Amino acid sequence: MDETDFSLFGKKNKHKKDKADATQTARTPTSEADLKRIIISRPTSDDTYENCQRAGIAIILNHKDVKGQKQRVGTERDRDDVQRSLQAYGFDVRPYNDLSFAEINDLLKEVAREDHSQNDCFALVVMSHGSEGKVYAKDMSYPVERLWNPFLGDSCKSLVNKPKLFFIQACRGENLEKAVEFTTFSVMTRDLGPAPAEKPQHITYAIPSTADMLVFYSTFDKYFSFRNVDDGSWFIQSLCRVLDEAAANEASQAQGMDMLRLCTAVNRKVAYEYQSNTKNEALNQMKEMPNFLCTLTKTFALRVKPKN
Repeated sequence: MDETDFSLFGKKNKHKKDKADATQTARTPTSEADLKRIIISRPTSDDTYENCQRAGIAIILNHKDVKGQKQRVGTERDRDDVQRSLQAYGFDVRPYNDLSFAEINDLLKEVAREDHSQNDCFALVVMSHGSEGKVYAKDMSYPVERLWNPFLGDSCKSLVNKPKLFFIQACRGENLEKAVEFTTFSVMTRDLGPAPAEKPQHITYAIPSTADMLVFYSTFDKYFSFRNVDDGSWFIQSLCRVLDEAAANEASQAQGMDMLRLCTAVNRKVAYEYQSNTKNEALNQMKEMPNFLCTLTKTFALRVKPKN
C-alpha cells in the first residue's frame, strides 16, 4: 500500500512559525578588509569537475517517528538500500535515525568543518515528512535550506568548486499529481558517455557561494510524495536502482556517469513506472514527478571509487 509523506492531521498549526525559521536579515560584509578586497571574475574552459581520490562523505537523515505526524512505515527499506547504493561508489556513508533539529544542525556544521579536499563531492539524503518549503526533524519542522547552508562556498571552503548533492524524500504540499496519457510510435536511445576530464588550472576564480549544488526533490513543489509501506518510497527506490545499474556497468566505472543524466533517468522511472495503489480513493491512481534544482557549473561524472 502506498502512503504520502505529508500528515493529513494537525493542519491547524500548518502555518505556525517554528524555531528554525531565520530570525536575522542577511547582511553584506562591510569590514575594512572586505571593502579593500579586489575580486576578479574571469571565464574558464574547464568543463569537468576534478576527479579526486575519494568519492566523499554521504549523510543519511532517516526519520520514521516525527512528533505529531503519522509514522513513516517502510522508511528502513529506503535507508538500507540507499546506504548500500552509495557505498558501492565508495562513499563514506553515515546513517542517522530520528535526530532532533538541534542534533541535525550540530551534525551538519560538524561535517562541514571536515576536510573534503580529497573528495569528489558531498552527498546528503533526507527522508522525512515535509510541507511547503520545510522538512521535519524528529521534534519540529525547519526550512529546507538549513540542510545546505553549512556547505555553501562561504561556509565550507574545502567544498568550493565541488558538487554538493542533496536528495530530499518528503512531501512539499498537499496537491496530487494526476496521470496524463499519451501515445507514441518511437523510442529514442541516448548516449550516456560524459566528456573527458581536463587538468585544473591554477588560477583564482570568483564564483557565487551557492554554485555547484544539486538539490533533487522527490516531488514537484506543493505536491505529495508517495512511499510504499513494504517496498519504500518511489523516489529513493528509483534513485537506488539507477545508481546500482550505473555502478554495475563496467564500461562506465572508469569514466563515470553524468550525474544529470542519472537524475533524468530517476525522473523518467518515477514518472513512467509508478502510480499510487491505496484504499483511499482520493489518493488512488496518482502520480509523482521528482525534480531537481541545479547550480552545477561543470559536468559531474559519478565514479566508483575504492572504499576507504
